[in-house]
Amino acid sequence: MLWLLILAAGAEFVIRGPLRFLQQHTWNDLAQNYAATKIWLRGQNFAQPQNFVELWKEQAPGGFALDAKSGRTHLAPPPGTLVLMAPIGALPWPIARVTWMVLLVSGFGCTVWALIKTIGFGRNEPRTLAFMASCLALAPFHTGIAAGNQTILIVGFCALGILAASGDRDVLAGLLFGVACSLKPQLGSFVVLYYLVRRRWRLFFVALGFTIALMLVAAGWMQVCGISWTQDYLHNVKVIATQNRIDDFTSANPIRFLLINLQVPVYSFTHDAWTSNIVALSAGALLTCTWIFLITRERARSAELLALATIAVICLLPVYHRLYDAALLTIPLAWCISEMNGGLRHVAKLALIPLVPFLIPGPALLQQLASRGYIPDKLTHFWWWDDFVMPHQTWALLVLCSILLFGLYETSGYSNRGSVKKI
Repeated sequence: MLWLLILAAGAEFVIRGPLRFLQQHTWNDLAQNYAATKIWLRGQNFAQPQNFVELWKEQAPGGFALDAKSGRTHLAPPPGTLVLMAPIGALPWPIARVTWMVLLVSGFGCTVWALIKTIGFGRNEPRTLAFMASCLALAPFHTGIAAGNQTILIVGFCALGILAASGDRDVLAGLLFGVACSLKPQLGSFVVLYYLVRRRWRLFFVALGFTIALMLVAAGWMQVCGISWTQDYLHNVKVIATQNRIDDFTSANPIRFLLINLQVPVYSFTHDAWTSNIVALSAGALLTCTWIFLITRERARSAELLALATIAVICLLPVYHRLYDAALLTIPLAWCISEMNGGLRHVAKLALIPLVPFLIPGPALLQQLASRGYIPDKLTHFWWWDDFVMPHQTWALLVLCSILLFGLYETSGYSNRGSVKKI
Protein backbone atom coordinates (compact mmCIF):
# COMPACT_ATOMS: atom_id res chain seq x y z
CA MET A 1 0.00 0.00 0.00
CA LEU A 2 2.82 2.39 0.86
CA TRP A 3 4.58 1.67 -2.42
CA LEU A 4 1.33 2.40 -4.29
CA LEU A 5 1.12 5.71 -2.42
CA ILE A 6 4.72 6.48 -3.43
CA LEU A 7 3.92 5.77 -7.09
CA ALA A 8 0.78 7.94 -6.99
CA ALA A 9 2.53 10.78 -5.17
CA GLY A 10 5.51 10.46 -7.52
CA ALA A 11 3.25 10.84 -10.55
CA GLU A 12 1.67 13.93 -9.01
CA PHE A 13 5.13 15.29 -8.21
CA VAL A 14 6.34 14.92 -11.81
CA ILE A 15 3.19 16.36 -13.38
CA ARG A 16 2.78 19.32 -11.03
CA GLY A 17 6.52 20.01 -10.70
CA PRO A 18 9.04 19.34 -13.51
CA LEU A 19 6.47 19.09 -16.33
CA ARG A 20 4.87 22.42 -15.44
CA PHE A 21 8.33 23.98 -15.23
CA LEU A 22 9.27 22.79 -18.71
CA GLN A 23 6.07 24.29 -20.14
CA GLN A 24 7.20 27.79 -19.11
CA HIS A 25 9.73 28.83 -21.74
CA THR A 26 9.95 32.57 -21.21
CA TRP A 27 9.64 33.34 -17.52
CA ASN A 28 9.93 31.77 -14.09
CA ASP A 29 11.55 32.57 -10.74
CA LEU A 30 14.95 31.61 -12.14
CA ALA A 31 14.85 34.46 -14.68
CA GLN A 32 15.73 37.32 -12.31
CA ASN A 33 18.60 35.56 -10.54
CA TYR A 34 19.87 34.24 -13.88
CA ALA A 35 19.78 37.69 -15.45
CA ALA A 36 21.42 39.39 -12.47
CA THR A 37 24.18 36.77 -12.40
CA LYS A 38 24.86 36.95 -16.14
CA ILE A 39 25.05 40.76 -16.02
CA TRP A 40 27.38 40.50 -13.00
CA LEU A 41 29.62 38.00 -14.82
CA ARG A 42 29.90 40.45 -17.71
CA GLY A 43 31.19 43.10 -15.34
CA GLN A 44 28.11 45.29 -15.71
CA ASN A 45 25.77 46.81 -13.12
CA PHE A 46 23.30 44.01 -12.31
CA ALA A 47 21.11 46.46 -10.35
CA GLN A 48 20.48 48.67 -13.40
CA PRO A 49 17.01 47.81 -14.87
CA GLN A 50 18.00 48.73 -18.41
CA ASN A 51 20.75 46.12 -18.36
CA PHE A 52 18.16 43.49 -17.45
CA VAL A 53 15.87 44.57 -20.30
CA GLU A 54 18.66 44.34 -22.87
CA LEU A 55 19.84 40.98 -21.61
CA TRP A 56 16.32 39.58 -21.68
CA LYS A 57 15.86 40.62 -25.31
CA GLU A 58 19.10 38.81 -26.12
CA GLN A 59 18.43 35.58 -24.19
CA ALA A 60 14.66 35.23 -24.75
CA PRO A 61 13.89 36.96 -28.06
CA GLY A 62 10.56 35.17 -28.39
CA GLY A 63 9.41 36.07 -24.90
CA PHE A 64 7.36 39.01 -23.72
CA ALA A 65 8.97 42.43 -23.55
CA LEU A 66 10.05 43.87 -20.21
CA ASP A 67 9.72 47.49 -19.19
CA ALA A 68 12.64 49.12 -17.34
CA LYS A 69 10.07 50.75 -15.03
CA SER A 70 8.55 47.41 -14.05
CA GLY A 71 9.23 46.03 -10.59
CA ARG A 72 10.38 42.79 -12.23
CA THR A 73 13.42 44.51 -13.70
CA HIS A 74 14.61 46.01 -10.40
CA LEU A 75 16.96 43.27 -9.26
CA ALA A 76 18.20 43.04 -5.67
CA PRO A 77 19.31 39.46 -4.95
CA PRO A 78 21.56 38.82 -1.94
CA PRO A 79 25.08 39.51 -3.33
CA GLY A 80 26.28 36.03 -2.42
CA THR A 81 23.63 34.61 -4.76
CA LEU A 82 25.54 36.02 -7.73
CA VAL A 83 28.61 33.95 -6.86
CA LEU A 84 26.67 30.76 -6.21
CA MET A 85 24.60 31.17 -9.38
CA ALA A 86 27.65 31.87 -11.58
CA PRO A 87 27.74 28.32 -13.12
CA ILE A 88 24.07 28.72 -14.13
CA GLY A 89 24.50 32.32 -15.29
CA ALA A 90 27.35 31.28 -17.58
CA LEU A 91 24.97 29.06 -19.59
CA PRO A 92 22.59 30.14 -22.37
CA TRP A 93 19.02 30.54 -21.12
CA PRO A 94 17.56 27.33 -22.71
CA ILE A 95 20.34 25.18 -21.22
CA ALA A 96 20.25 27.04 -17.91
CA ARG A 97 16.51 26.29 -17.54
CA VAL A 98 16.94 22.52 -17.90
CA THR A 99 20.06 22.45 -15.71
CA TRP A 100 18.23 24.41 -13.03
CA MET A 101 15.29 22.00 -13.09
CA VAL A 102 17.68 19.07 -12.58
CA LEU A 103 19.26 20.89 -9.64
CA LEU A 104 15.87 21.57 -8.05
CA VAL A 105 14.80 17.93 -8.34
CA SER A 106 18.18 16.93 -6.90
CA GLY A 107 17.60 19.37 -4.04
CA PHE A 108 14.33 17.63 -3.27
CA GLY A 109 16.07 14.25 -3.31
CA CYS A 110 18.80 15.54 -0.98
CA THR A 111 16.15 16.83 1.44
CA VAL A 112 14.44 13.45 1.69
CA TRP A 113 17.68 11.47 1.87
CA ALA A 114 19.34 13.73 4.46
CA LEU A 115 16.35 13.74 6.81
CA ILE A 116 15.99 9.95 6.55
CA LYS A 117 19.68 9.59 7.44
CA THR A 118 19.38 12.12 10.27
CA ILE A 119 16.51 10.26 11.90
CA GLY A 120 18.08 6.86 11.26
CA PHE A 121 15.23 5.25 9.36
CA GLY A 122 15.95 1.88 7.74
CA ARG A 123 15.79 1.55 3.96
CA ASN A 124 12.54 -0.42 3.71
CA GLU A 125 10.87 0.52 6.98
CA PRO A 126 7.20 1.50 6.73
CA ARG A 127 7.94 4.90 8.28
CA THR A 128 10.65 5.50 5.63
CA LEU A 129 8.17 4.77 2.86
CA ALA A 130 5.52 6.90 4.56
CA PHE A 131 7.95 9.82 4.80
CA MET A 132 8.93 9.49 1.14
CA ALA A 133 5.30 9.39 0.02
CA SER A 134 4.42 12.40 2.17
CA CYS A 135 7.32 14.47 0.82
CA LEU A 136 6.40 13.61 -2.78
CA ALA A 137 2.82 14.70 -2.07
CA LEU A 138 3.67 18.06 -0.46
CA ALA A 139 2.37 20.91 -2.65
CA PRO A 140 5.21 23.34 -1.71
CA PHE A 141 7.68 21.16 -3.61
CA HIS A 142 5.39 20.98 -6.66
CA THR A 143 4.88 24.74 -6.67
CA GLY A 144 8.54 25.52 -6.03
CA ILE A 145 9.86 23.33 -8.84
CA ALA A 146 7.16 24.51 -11.26
CA ALA A 147 8.08 28.13 -10.49
CA GLY A 148 11.82 27.44 -10.65
CA ASN A 149 12.29 28.90 -7.19
CA GLN A 150 15.59 28.45 -5.36
CA THR A 151 13.81 27.56 -2.09
CA ILE A 152 13.75 23.87 -3.06
CA LEU A 153 17.54 23.91 -3.33
CA ILE A 154 17.89 25.92 -0.10
CA VAL A 155 15.82 23.40 1.88
CA GLY A 156 18.09 20.68 0.49
CA PHE A 157 21.18 22.52 1.76
CA CYS A 158 19.51 23.00 5.17
CA ALA A 159 18.66 19.29 5.40
CA LEU A 160 22.23 18.34 4.46
CA GLY A 161 23.50 20.84 7.03
CA ILE A 162 21.32 19.28 9.74
CA LEU A 163 22.68 15.83 8.82
CA ALA A 164 26.29 17.09 8.95
CA ALA A 165 25.66 18.86 12.28
CA SER A 166 24.14 15.71 13.79
CA GLY A 167 27.45 13.96 13.05
CA ASP A 168 29.50 16.80 14.59
CA ARG A 169 30.89 17.85 11.20
CA ASP A 170 30.51 21.51 12.08
CA VAL A 171 32.71 22.96 9.31
CA LEU A 172 30.81 21.13 6.57
CA ALA A 173 27.49 22.04 8.21
CA GLY A 174 28.55 25.68 8.45
CA LEU A 175 29.44 25.78 4.74
CA LEU A 176 26.09 24.24 3.79
CA PHE A 177 24.16 26.69 5.96
CA GLY A 178 26.28 29.53 4.55
CA VAL A 179 25.07 28.61 1.06
CA ALA A 180 21.44 28.55 2.28
CA CYS A 181 21.79 31.93 4.00
CA SER A 182 23.41 33.45 0.91
CA LEU A 183 20.54 32.34 -1.33
CA LYS A 184 17.63 33.21 0.98
CA PRO A 185 18.55 34.61 4.43
CA GLN A 186 14.98 34.53 5.76
CA LEU A 187 15.07 30.72 5.60
CA GLY A 188 18.63 29.66 6.34
CA SER A 189 19.34 32.11 9.14
CA PHE A 190 16.51 30.83 11.35
CA VAL A 191 17.86 27.28 11.19
CA VAL A 192 21.36 28.53 12.03
CA LEU A 193 19.84 30.33 15.02
CA TYR A 194 19.30 26.95 16.67
CA TYR A 195 23.02 26.17 16.58
CA LEU A 196 23.86 29.64 17.86
CA VAL A 197 21.61 29.12 20.88
CA ARG A 198 23.21 25.71 21.37
CA ARG A 199 26.64 27.42 21.33
CA ARG A 200 27.93 25.48 18.36
CA TRP A 201 30.38 28.29 17.78
CA ARG A 202 32.45 26.69 15.04
CA LEU A 203 29.37 25.89 12.97
CA PHE A 204 27.91 29.36 13.48
CA PHE A 205 31.07 31.28 12.63
CA VAL A 206 31.80 29.13 9.58
CA ALA A 207 28.26 29.81 8.30
CA LEU A 208 28.57 33.52 9.03
CA GLY A 209 32.08 33.78 7.61
CA PHE A 210 31.20 31.93 4.41
CA THR A 211 28.12 34.11 3.88
CA ILE A 212 30.20 37.27 4.31
CA ALA A 213 32.96 35.89 2.08
CA LEU A 214 30.51 35.29 -0.77
CA MET A 215 29.20 38.85 -0.40
CA LEU A 216 32.74 40.23 -0.52
CA VAL A 217 33.53 38.24 -3.67
CA ALA A 218 30.44 39.64 -5.40
CA ALA A 219 31.22 43.21 -4.32
CA GLY A 220 34.91 42.77 -5.09
CA TRP A 221 34.22 41.78 -8.69
CA MET A 222 32.12 44.91 -9.15
CA GLN A 223 34.97 46.95 -7.69
CA VAL A 224 37.50 45.35 -10.07
CA CYS A 225 35.20 46.17 -13.01
CA GLY A 226 34.87 49.76 -11.80
CA ILE A 227 31.09 49.53 -11.41
CA SER A 228 29.19 51.63 -8.86
CA TRP A 229 26.14 49.57 -7.95
CA THR A 230 25.22 50.12 -4.29
CA GLN A 231 22.97 53.14 -4.88
CA ASP A 232 20.99 51.33 -7.60
CA TYR A 233 20.81 48.22 -5.42
CA LEU A 234 19.35 50.12 -2.45
CA HIS A 235 16.90 51.86 -4.78
CA ASN A 236 15.76 48.47 -6.11
CA VAL A 237 15.24 47.19 -2.56
CA LYS A 238 13.00 50.20 -1.90
CA VAL A 239 11.04 49.63 -5.12
CA ILE A 240 10.53 45.95 -4.32
CA ALA A 241 9.38 46.77 -0.79
CA THR A 242 6.96 49.56 -1.72
CA GLN A 243 5.86 49.10 -5.35
CA ASN A 244 5.84 45.35 -5.96
CA ARG A 245 2.10 44.56 -5.90
CA ILE A 246 2.56 40.82 -6.43
CA ASP A 247 4.26 40.53 -3.00
CA ASP A 248 1.79 42.85 -1.24
CA PHE A 249 -0.31 41.27 1.52
CA THR A 250 -3.06 43.92 1.33
CA SER A 251 -6.22 43.93 -0.80
CA ALA A 252 -4.27 45.84 -3.47
CA ASN A 253 -2.88 42.43 -4.45
CA PRO A 254 -5.61 40.22 -5.98
CA ILE A 255 -3.55 37.07 -5.28
CA ARG A 256 -2.45 37.96 -1.75
CA PHE A 257 -3.81 34.71 -0.34
CA LEU A 258 -1.01 32.84 -2.13
CA LEU A 259 1.23 34.25 0.62
CA ILE A 260 1.49 32.25 3.85
CA ASN A 261 2.94 34.85 6.26
CA LEU A 262 0.88 36.03 9.21
CA GLN A 263 0.28 39.52 7.81
CA VAL A 264 -2.28 38.12 5.36
CA PRO A 265 -4.96 36.92 7.82
CA VAL A 266 -4.22 39.75 10.26
CA TYR A 267 -4.89 42.28 7.49
CA SER A 268 -8.26 40.62 6.84
CA PHE A 269 -9.22 41.60 10.40
CA THR A 270 -7.50 45.01 10.73
CA HIS A 271 -7.51 46.29 7.11
CA ASP A 272 -4.39 48.25 8.05
CA ALA A 273 -0.95 47.33 6.67
CA TRP A 274 1.05 48.98 9.46
CA THR A 275 -0.92 47.23 12.21
CA SER A 276 -0.68 43.91 10.38
CA ASN A 277 3.12 44.19 10.20
CA ILE A 278 3.39 45.08 13.88
CA VAL A 279 1.16 42.17 14.95
CA ALA A 280 2.96 39.64 12.72
CA LEU A 281 6.45 40.77 13.73
CA SER A 282 5.49 40.86 17.42
CA ALA A 283 3.99 37.38 17.19
CA GLY A 284 7.13 36.11 15.48
CA ALA A 285 9.34 37.67 18.15
CA LEU A 286 7.20 36.22 20.95
CA LEU A 287 7.21 32.73 19.43
CA THR A 288 10.98 32.89 18.87
CA CYS A 289 11.64 34.01 22.45
CA THR A 290 9.40 31.23 23.77
CA TRP A 291 11.26 28.72 21.60
CA ILE A 292 14.67 29.95 22.84
CA PHE A 293 13.48 29.78 26.44
CA LEU A 294 12.29 26.18 26.05
CA ILE A 295 15.29 24.78 24.18
CA THR A 296 17.74 26.19 26.71
CA ARG A 297 16.26 23.91 29.36
CA GLU A 298 18.54 20.96 30.08
CA ARG A 299 15.98 18.28 29.29
CA ALA A 300 15.30 19.74 25.84
CA ARG A 301 18.86 19.06 24.68
CA SER A 302 17.86 15.62 23.41
CA ALA A 303 15.00 17.05 21.30
CA GLU A 304 17.16 18.51 18.54
CA LEU A 305 14.96 17.64 15.56
CA LEU A 306 11.85 18.88 17.40
CA ALA A 307 13.58 22.19 18.13
CA LEU A 308 14.63 22.53 14.48
CA ALA A 309 11.12 21.63 13.34
CA THR A 310 9.64 24.32 15.56
CA ILE A 311 11.92 27.13 14.38
CA ALA A 312 11.35 26.02 10.77
CA VAL A 313 7.63 26.71 11.25
CA ILE A 314 8.15 29.94 13.22
CA CYS A 315 10.30 31.46 10.47
CA LEU A 316 7.42 31.19 7.98
CA LEU A 317 5.10 33.45 9.99
CA PRO A 318 6.53 36.98 10.58
CA VAL A 319 7.99 37.86 7.14
CA TYR A 320 7.11 37.46 3.46
CA HIS A 321 6.78 33.84 2.31
CA ARG A 322 4.97 31.98 -0.45
CA LEU A 323 3.75 28.39 -0.53
CA TYR A 324 7.04 27.00 -1.85
CA ASP A 325 8.85 28.21 1.29
CA ALA A 326 6.68 25.76 3.24
CA ALA A 327 8.95 23.03 1.83
CA LEU A 328 10.67 23.51 5.20
CA LEU A 329 7.74 21.57 6.65
CA THR A 330 9.63 18.39 5.75
CA ILE A 331 11.53 18.93 9.02
CA PRO A 332 8.46 18.81 11.31
CA LEU A 333 7.06 16.02 9.10
CA ALA A 334 10.22 13.98 9.68
CA TRP A 335 9.99 14.55 13.42
CA CYS A 336 6.31 13.55 13.52
CA ILE A 337 6.93 10.26 11.73
CA SER A 338 10.01 9.47 13.80
CA GLU A 339 8.11 10.09 17.05
CA MET A 340 5.09 7.91 16.27
CA ASN A 341 6.20 5.30 18.80
CA GLY A 342 8.05 7.66 21.12
CA GLY A 343 7.18 9.41 24.32
CA LEU A 344 5.68 12.37 22.47
CA ARG A 345 3.58 10.31 20.06
CA HIS A 346 0.41 12.15 21.15
CA VAL A 347 2.04 15.45 20.13
CA ALA A 348 3.38 13.99 16.88
CA LYS A 349 0.00 12.61 15.83
CA LEU A 350 -1.67 15.91 16.63
CA ALA A 351 0.99 17.84 14.66
CA LEU A 352 0.24 15.83 11.52
CA ILE A 353 -3.25 17.34 11.30
CA PRO A 354 -2.19 20.95 10.41
CA LEU A 355 0.28 19.51 7.87
CA VAL A 356 -2.57 18.03 5.81
CA PRO A 357 -3.61 21.36 4.15
CA PHE A 358 -0.17 21.53 2.53
CA LEU A 359 -0.85 18.44 0.44
CA ILE A 360 -2.78 20.66 -2.00
CA PRO A 361 -2.36 24.31 -3.07
CA GLY A 362 -5.60 25.20 -1.27
CA PRO A 363 -5.76 29.02 -1.64
CA ALA A 364 -4.81 28.88 -5.34
CA LEU A 365 -7.40 26.19 -5.98
CA LEU A 366 -10.14 28.04 -4.10
CA GLN A 367 -9.33 31.27 -5.91
CA GLN A 368 -9.60 29.60 -9.30
CA LEU A 369 -12.85 27.88 -8.40
CA ALA A 370 -14.32 31.17 -7.18
CA SER A 371 -13.21 33.10 -10.30
CA ARG A 372 -14.81 30.47 -12.57
CA GLY A 373 -18.10 30.57 -10.69
CA TYR A 374 -17.90 27.12 -9.10
CA ILE A 375 -18.14 28.72 -5.65
CA PRO A 376 -21.20 30.99 -5.19
CA ASP A 377 -20.51 34.68 -4.64
CA LYS A 378 -22.67 34.68 -1.51
CA LEU A 379 -20.11 32.37 0.12
CA THR A 380 -17.05 34.37 -0.90
CA HIS A 381 -18.59 37.57 0.47
CA PHE A 382 -19.07 36.23 3.99
CA TRP A 383 -16.63 37.69 6.54
CA TRP A 384 -15.10 34.31 7.35
CA TRP A 385 -14.05 33.69 3.73
CA ASP A 386 -11.19 36.22 3.81
CA ASP A 387 -10.54 35.80 7.54
CA PHE A 388 -10.27 32.02 7.77
CA VAL A 389 -11.01 30.07 4.58
CA MET A 390 -8.56 31.66 2.14
CA PRO A 391 -5.65 32.05 4.61
CA HIS A 392 -6.27 28.60 6.12
CA GLN A 393 -2.67 27.50 5.47
CA THR A 394 -1.34 30.37 7.57
CA TRP A 395 -3.68 29.44 10.42
CA ALA A 396 -2.50 25.83 10.05
CA LEU A 397 1.10 27.01 10.47
CA LEU A 398 0.16 28.88 13.64
CA VAL A 399 -1.60 25.80 15.04
CA LEU A 400 1.36 23.59 14.10
CA CYS A 401 3.75 25.99 15.79
CA SER A 402 1.68 25.90 18.98
CA ILE A 403 1.64 22.08 19.00
CA LEU A 404 5.41 21.84 18.49
CA LEU A 405 6.06 24.40 21.22
CA PHE A 406 3.91 22.28 23.52
CA GLY A 407 6.09 19.30 22.60
CA LEU A 408 9.18 21.31 23.59
CA TYR A 409 7.40 22.25 26.80
CA GLU A 410 6.87 18.55 27.49
CA THR A 411 10.60 17.86 27.06
CA SER A 412 11.75 20.93 29.01
CA GLY A 413 10.76 19.67 32.43
CA TYR A 414 8.14 22.33 33.13
CA SER A 415 5.35 19.82 32.66
CA ASN A 416 6.75 17.76 35.54
CA ARG A 417 6.08 19.64 38.75
CA GLY A 418 8.37 17.40 40.69
CA SER A 419 11.31 18.69 38.69
CA VAL A 420 10.77 22.26 39.83
CA LYS A 421 13.03 23.14 42.73
CA LYS A 422 11.54 24.84 45.73
CA ILE A 423 13.17 28.12 46.69
